[in-house]
Amino acid sequence: MRPGPLIVLGVVVAAAATTFAVTRPPDGAASPESAVSEYLAALGARNRDHLQRLADPENDTTGEITARLERLGGGRLMVTSISVIGTESDVTKAADITGSVDGNPYTNRFWLHAYAATWPRDGLRWFVILGPNRNAHPKPSAN
Repeated sequence: MRPGPLIVLGVVVAAAATTFAVTRPPDGAASPESAVSEYLAALGARNRDHLQRLADPENDTTGEITARLERLGGGRLMVTSISVIGTESDVTKAADITGSVDGNPYTNRFWLHAYAATWPRDGLRWFVILGPNRNAHPKPSAN
């Protein structure tokens, strides 16, 4: 008996999904520390795609990634100290970076957020918050 077209299509779709899952890891990073490390490496390498994969999906990174690459990328940022700080939430951390940019002192605090990962990896995936939240609504100005 020969398999019908739906069975063959199902096998092709399953194979494609498996290939995608194996060749492209989930976005984000495995830990807050690795999110910071990967973020700094991506800045140094001017790797926009990797920064986008590390960026919190809830935020609009359109201008922020470009601005950070121009200001800090390509080896301009020299880091001397990194500190990941816990908060009351298990899924939010702060990262403090100290160093210099083009020889001038630099300090920055940015935020990390975790989401539950789905197959093929369970657990949390950590993201760097870059840009404004997509769901934020600015307060109207008082006249």
